[in-house]
Amino acid sequence: MNKLNRMLFFRTQGDEANVDGIDDQLCIAADRLVSIQPATDTRIQMMFHSVKNNILMNNEQLSYDYVTLTVKEGDIQEALDGIIQTINGHPNSNGFIVIADDCVTTDSAVVALDDQAISKVYCHPSITGVHAISVAAKSYASQLPSMTSGGATTVISNALELAVNTNYHSIAGNCAMTIPSAAAGKAGDWITVRYITVITNGNTHSYTTTTDATFTAGSCVTRVGGGVASGVDVSDGSAKNVLTIDGDTDGDGGIGTVVKFVNQTGTTDGWAVEALVLNQGDGSAAMAGATAFS
Repeated sequence: MNKLNRMLFFRTQGDEANVDGIDDQLCIAADRLVSIQPATDTRIQMMFHSVKNNILMNNEQLSYDYVTLTVKEGDIQEALDGIIQTINGHPNSNGFIVIADDCVTTDSAVVALDDQAISKVYCHPSITGVHAISVAAKSYASQLPSMTSGGATTVISNALELAVNTNYHSIAGNCAMTIPSAAAGKAGDWITVRYITVITNGNTHSYTTTTDATFTAGSCVTRVGGGVASGVDVSDGSAKNVLTIDGDTDGDGGIGTVVKFVNQTGTTDGWAVEALVLNQGDGSAAMAGATAFS
């Protein structure tokens, strides 16, 4: 293993049987180390480029991973020197470079090897333990796609479950559509519907979440155009899981209407929706009572 691919090892659990996640045990490439700095007079913090977020794909990365070590009071500089010397030291084996390992009890299916006492290992005597391993959650881009990109769109239809990360366009007839579970997808998933056809007078288009009980707070539907016809459903979409747009000859459901959904969390009730409803005809009819959340 060459210098650039050296792997640094940290473990914060005293019993190997309790190691069940990346917050208990971390092995990370040394070249992902960004900085080492004091956190308190008895702790130092090592900051790494994120394990779960690719910095080559996202140059504006905001999340980092951290390993916080406890050290003897007054030995901050000695511990820092010891870590750097260990990483840069020669020769190095092809195994992990152990920076700090709190484990003192083994775990094994073989009885003779189970619950055996072992010694903690630290790369310098000034280090006394691993206080915490903190790995940032994976993040996803949440920007909506451009509605003027010229990409192909799919036509909506009655009883259709809309697919994530898909552009749709409208029809004139009645449509009762559903939105898939937010928890079945991931944060950053999106759905857009662009109206290139007016909704026929008296018809409605509804969007209902299949398993989520509500849209996120801040979800809204706004009517634009038609003088006094303009308005906003000020109650927003929180505590409601259906958005309905009503067709009105001189009111709602006109060409240019856009409905946008974004999965904010990747968990239950994670869908946010913003609907911008343009009028059709002369726009003289007020915002239809059916164009609202319910």
